[in-house]
Amino acid sequence: MGIFGGFVGWVKEKANNVVKNVKESAHAIKEKVTNVWNSFSGKDKFDKADILYAQITDKYNKRRKLFEREVDDATNKIEGHVNRINSYKAEIKTELFIEMANKLKKIKDVKINNDFTIEYYDSNLYEFDNIRSRSQLFKIDFNKNGFKTTIQAIFSLGFYTRKKAKETLDAVKEEEGKINVEIRKMDSEIIKLQIIENSLKNIEFYFESLTGLYKQLLTRLDNSVHYLYFQSMHSTRKMISQEVSLKKLPLVQQKEIEAIITASIILKEMVIAKIVSIEIATDVKTYQDGLSEQHSKFVEKYEAA
Repeated sequence: MGIFGGFVGWVKEKANNVVKNVKESAHAIKEKVTNVWNSFSGKDKFDKADILYAQITDKYNKRRKLFEREVDDATNKIEGHVNRINSYKAEIKTELFIEMANKLKKIKDVKINNDFTIEYYDSNLYEFDNIRSRSQLFKIDFNKNGFKTTIQAIFSLGFYTRKKAKETLDAVKEEEGKINVEIRKMDSEIIKLQIIENSLKNIEFYFESLTGLYKQLLTRLDNSVHYLYFQSMHSTRKMISQEVSLKKLPLVQQKEIEAIITASIILKEMVIAKIVSIEIATDVKTYQDGLSEQHSKFVEKYEAA
């Protein structure tokens, strides 16, 4: 090999470098020509529109799927709260109030209003615009109609294809703005549903806790009524319901029964009251605040009884 072998290696290296440089130059020339053509024909704007459309479509579809799952979850929770609230209302109205009235009728006539409201939640209130299809937005398509767009570019000196490509890009950008608005609407809807669900959760707690307290009041009242009625029978030797009145009872028993009656009135108001619109978060929150105040009053009367 020796000197000759080294010379051959040097020649090969130079040859490879020349080939490499030629390829790089050819690639650079081709890239420049492509860029010039893309700019001339408007394909550069089309490519931007194509990429942007794929991005906003993916973004919208992912958010819409997540939104639908979030809505289903929130709606199921809301409907569960509403059903349980209505169940507590029905129990109070059809069972506990009647039991209270029966226990009090020999002491004090308490008129129970049989009217009460059933809550109802309409979960189909929101509507969102879907992303427009590719055919609606793209005024030109270099990918599908390569030969046609090439001919149009050549014969119009690029004016026509550039114009259509710009219109396409502008349309996709406009669609991106609309999609961002729709996504913000979805976010707001979820926040609203979360507020409604949380308020109804508190309302359900009020009815659950007060139903339990009211049942305890009924037990205490039952004991008081039996004791007082027995005392009346013992003193009069006969059953005269008119003599078993608040005025003839010891002060402690009077205050206890008055507290129970007041608690019944408060609970009746809570049962009769209705949310203006469960679909509106502010209405539910206002209703919750009102029940919160009545809940406190009821607890106060319960503790006084």
